[in-house]
This record gives sequence, structure tokens and C-alpha cells, in this order.
Amino acid sequence: MPVVLGRKNLYRVDKKDGRLKVLGSVFFLLAFIIVCRLFFLQVHNHDFYISLSERRSDISRELRPVRGSIYVKENEKLYHIVTNKDYFTLFADPREIENVSRVVDTLTPLLSFEEEEWKDLAKKLSKKNDPYEQIKKKIPKEVIDKIDEENLKGIHSISETYRYYTETDFKGQLTGFLGFDKDERVGQYGLEGHFNKELSGTVGYLESVKDASGLPVTVGKRSLVKPVNGNDLVLTIDLTVQLKVCEIIKNSVQAFEASGGTVIVQNPKTGAIIAMCSVPDFDPEKYNAVESVSLYNNPAIFNAYEPGSVFKAITMAAGLDLGVVEPKTTYEDTGEVKLIGRKPIRNSDLQAHGKQTMVEVLEKSLNTGAVFVVEKIGKSNFQKYVKDFGFGELSGIELDFESAGNISSLEKRGQIYTLTASFGQGITATPLQLVNAFSAIANGGSLMKPYIVDEILLDGVVVQKTSPTVLRQVLNTRAAALIHGMLVSVVENGHGKKAGVDGYYIAGKTGTAQLSNNSGEYGEDTIHTFIGYGPSSDVEFTILVKFERPQAVRFSSDSAAPIFGQIAQFLTQYYQIPPDKK
Repeated sequence: MPVVLGRKNLYRVDKKDGRLKVLGSVFFLLAFIIVCRLFFLQVHNHDFYISLSERRSDISRELRPVRGSIYVKENEKLYHIVTNKDYFTLFADPREIENVSRVVDTLTPLLSFEEEEWKDLAKKLSKKNDPYEQIKKKIPKEVIDKIDEENLKGIHSISETYRYYTETDFKGQLTGFLGFDKDERVGQYGLEGHFNKELSGTVGYLESVKDASGLPVTVGKRSLVKPVNGNDLVLTIDLTVQLKVCEIIKNSVQAFEASGGTVIVQNPKTGAIIAMCSVPDFDPEKYNAVESVSLYNNPAIFNAYEPGSVFKAITMAAGLDLGVVEPKTTYEDTGEVKLIGRKPIRNSDLQAHGKQTMVEVLEKSLNTGAVFVVEKIGKSNFQKYVKDFGFGELSGIELDFESAGNISSLEKRGQIYTLTASFGQGITATPLQLVNAFSAIANGGSLMKPYIVDEILLDGVVVQKTSPTVLRQVLNTRAAALIHGMLVSVVENGHGKKAGVDGYYIAGKTGTAQLSNNSGEYGEDTIHTFIGYGPSSDVEFTILVKFERPQAVRFSSDSAAPIFGQIAQFLTQYYQIPPDKK
């Protein structure tokens, strides 16, 4: 008998079927979402999760190279002035410390803490929920050893490598320092900056599979690229000479109440820098403690200034080379050179000396005599000689950062700029440019390229050796010999007498240059310079001595000249040079 469903039962069946359809749709939608998610994870993001898996199972780290050292020579032996040294950072885990007072009492004398420091330490150690508190950085190993002997629970240390500068008289302006560029430590200024790439070496890396405990496994992929340590630099600097001249210039700056001073000693035959020192300086290990970042710049290569009367030697050399004057050439010194629409050019002593030879022009440092010579040379010829001597261009010495000086006034219209430049006004030059130009005179007219790095080493093997380089022949040998003799006469008979050394003929020239203010007017402040070389018979050294704004003396003949003589006497004894004066 057929079953007949009533309207009520039919409604129940339809309602049940609807619920099943909704439930089925929900399950289908969930299944679809799961499939899509699996597709997204396994296909679309396949590379990401493979990489994530590898990072969790692989070791991948950089292998840092050892930064190269910087050496100087003394009696053919190498001494490092810049190297690497391990120090330690001391830190605490306050959660492990049981007796704060004992730890503070123990560490205070070992770390030489003042009252404020040990009180701060006590506060740090009292933070019981703090897992890490730094106590002090850059602690020597011998101090860490003493701390370890105390068995202080909760006190730990970790080794860190720092740049170590062994000689205080090599300070920052020559060596530069290792500072930060963002998160990377890089060499900045001086040798560290110029040779940062060579000193840094090449980073290596290690990639290897690790086990569950985090240790490398012996099977599976393994990739190792060893780091290449940085190159070492061997300087032309002589340790003994450097230490001596730094001591002399430091004491002299104080004695003459000067704001600064510079000494450069060069071998004129090769261009090698034997010593280079300036005051004030800074400690490269505490480079961020300077009052002004201007201290980072090396005055010997960066501070260009109006050289004053030392430049008369360059003007005279050009005149001799062109043959427009001879040592015995004379002119009538009236004490001034009158100019149309401008103040007259006067001698520094404001005196008229009458008939004078070119030798006397240098001996008495007559501005009018320099003008007499440059007028015979001519503007274009004078500009050429100034450039040929290396002024207005970088020398290329291996130090950061160098200034080219400024001789652009020689390109201006009007004879006045050439006339004032003849005695060192209106143009600027660096101490290195000046000493190198005088070395050219001492070297028979050949201008050498100055350099301060003798060798570059890799693992003790020489990979690069600097050879002396002749840049150009500025003067013919006759002109060089003539100006050489005239500069000897300046020391024997002129303003440079205090630069003399008993038993030796020394050549040189004084310079007392007025400093100009912001309006271009010359004031009372001066810069004193003496540049010379010796011995005359066979020149072994060229020396520049410079003082900025000395207050205790008026002229360079009483400041830079005698200090030059002191250094020259030391060098003749140090190099055991036989006297050439009978």
C-alpha cells in the first residue's frame, strides 16, 4: 500500500535536504580554501619556505679577515705603529648575582671606578629581572684575568678586537682612524682612509648543514671561502726621526705661544717622507673625543696658506732658469713699488736699501726685489713655473685628505696678482707642496713625487714596492746650482743665520706671512715658515718648519729658523754625515 506523505511530513523532508545542501556547501568551501592555501604555500611560496628551512638547518656566516698593520722602520727593523689588539667587554646578568655589594666592592678598584661609576654599577646589578647589563668596554686582558680570579657569579666577559695605535707621536692625523660608516667599521682620514680597501682584506663565508643541536654535520652540502687578510703597510717614516721632530715641534709651539705647528722631513733625492708631525693632534683611539672634526685633517697636506717670503726662492729660481737674472744682477731698491690706484708694495722692514744684487734680495728678503724679478719673467712664464713646481695641484701622496692650494689669482687680469704672488701673497700652498718644491731645487731641478708608503705586504711578502718617480725637470742644472748657492748665502749671511749648523753648509729661506681677515685686509697675526736643506755638498734632507700665529716672537728668523737648525743638527748626527765646511 503506497505511503502518502502529508503536507507536514513533506515540509520536514524539504527542510532536511536544504540543511544538507548548506552543510555540503560549507564543507566544499572549506575544502576549496584548504586546497587554495596548500597551493599558495607549496607552489606560490615554495622558494620562501625552502629558504626558511635552509636557514634553520644551515650554518651561514661571514668570516672576517684580519685588518692589516702599519709599520715603520728603524735601523732596517720593522715596528708596528698600528695593529690589532683584543680587549674585553665586561657585562652582568643581575638574575645570577647573589651579593651586589661584594661584586661592587670587588670590581671598583679593578676597574678604577669613581664614586659616580660604582653607584651606577650598583643600580645596574640590582635589576633582578634584567638578563644583561654592560659594565665597561675595552678592558685589557690582564684586568679580566684578575676579575676571573674572584669567581664573581653573574659577571661575564666577551673578547672584541680593536685597532691599537702603539706610538703616541703618530697620533691621528697621519694614521687616520677606524670609525663607523653606518654599521660598518671603515678607515677614515690619513693612511687608514686612503688604504681602507687594502687594509680591510676580503670577507670569507661558511655555509654548512647543522644538526638539531646546532653543530655542523660532516655530510651534506658545505661551502667555505676563506677570508683574505688585509695588506700591511711599511712606511718611509723613520721612527727615531719622527719621535724626535714631534717632540721638538710640540715643545716649540708651547714656547712660541703658537696656535699650531708643522714639521716635514723629506728625502729630496727620492721624494720619500721621513717624518711628518703637526700640533695640535688627536688620539685615534679616542677620535670621537675631539672638540672639532677639523682636527682630523692633516695640516701638512690639507692646510693651504699664503707662504710669504719663502716663495721668493721659487720666483728667483724661475728667473735664473729663464736667464733674465743672474745672482749678481742688480736693481735700485727704493723701498717700495708704486702702483696705479693701489697701495704701494713695500719691503717688510719699510726701508730702502739702494743698489742690491739678487743674492741680497734673498738674504734681506726684499719684496721689491721679488717684484723686479717677476716683471722680467712675465705673467705667463711665472704661472708656468708655479705650476711646474707642483703648486695648484694635488701631489698624490697616499694620505686622506689633501688640498691642492689655490693659485687661481694668477689667471686674473691685471699685473698686481703676479707681483704679489712673487713674494708669496695672494696664492696658497700646503706645507707638503712647499717642501717638495725646495726638494726639487736641492735635487738639481728634478721634481719628485712625494710618497709615504715604501712597501705593501701580504702575509709578510712584498706585493708592491714604491719606486722614486721623477715628475718633471723644473729647472736646468745650472739654474738649480745657482739658486742653491744663493740659498746657502741666506743662511750664512742673511735672515736665516739661526738655521745654520756648525760644520755644514745649509741652504734655506725664511718666511713671515701676514694672515688676511674676512675683508681681505692683512692683520697682525702671522705664519712663520722656514724651508731648507743640507748638507750643501750632498743633500740628504729637506725640512719645513711652520708655526701658526706665534705670539712670543715676531719673525720666522727667530722661531722657525732656529728650530730648523735644531732638527738639521740632529739629522746630521743621526745619519753620521761628515762635515762639509772647513
